[in-house]
Amino acid sequence: MCNRDQATAEANNLAAVAGAKDLYSKGMEQICGGDKPYIAPSDLERKHQDFKESAVKQFCSVKKMGGEEFCRRYQEQLEAEIDEIYANFVKHNDGKNIFYAARTPATLFAVMFAMYIISGLTGFLGMNSIATLCNLVLGMALISFCTWAYVKYSGEFREVGTAIDQIAEAIWEQVLKPMSDNLVEDHMRQSVRNSIKAGLTEQVSHHARLKTD
Repeated sequence: MCNRDQATAEANNLAAVAGAKDLYSKGMEQICGGDKPYIAPSDLERKHQDFKESAVKQFCSVKKMGGEEFCRRYQEQLEAEIDEIYANFVKHNDGKNIFYAARTPATLFAVMFAMYIISGLTGFLGMNSIATLCNLVLGMALISFCTWAYVKYSGEFREVGTAIDQIAEAIWEQVLKPMSDNLVEDHMRQSVRNSIKAGLTEQVSHHARLKTD
């Protein structure tokens, strides 16, 4: 392929990529862009897959130059760029979730509360080294919270605020969320057990009344 034909084929494929990306972006904007309300992550991902498939189909349907192998590189480029756009939509959607926005301070408060309780208990039991470590973690969490609040209020040192958000996210995903899920699961299991026990007790009582009658 001569340079002129290659340049034409590149321009042709790039135009097809741009048109497909525009189709995807407009579809996602209608779902979660701008001031659209928060959408469940699973629903957002499903819409992403649908619009991505439509965008790829549009790209493939456009007559292009350069041959199948040449065009495949641009299709891969399209899919990679769509995934990047989707990541930005996910962040934008998460920002509308009040619980997500409050996750960092809630996580830091949970850490401070846990460290305060553990510090008190271990100090009472004479485990001073553990109590000191807990107090250190509590102090770091308090400083992190104050720093995070200042960053959000002033708009300065945003990199520091992002780092605190990432640490809080890791603590939430690795520690607090599994603990809360286990507690909910245990509560549901206990509720089912109690319901079954109550049902069996009622049946036994019913049979006992029938025999008495």
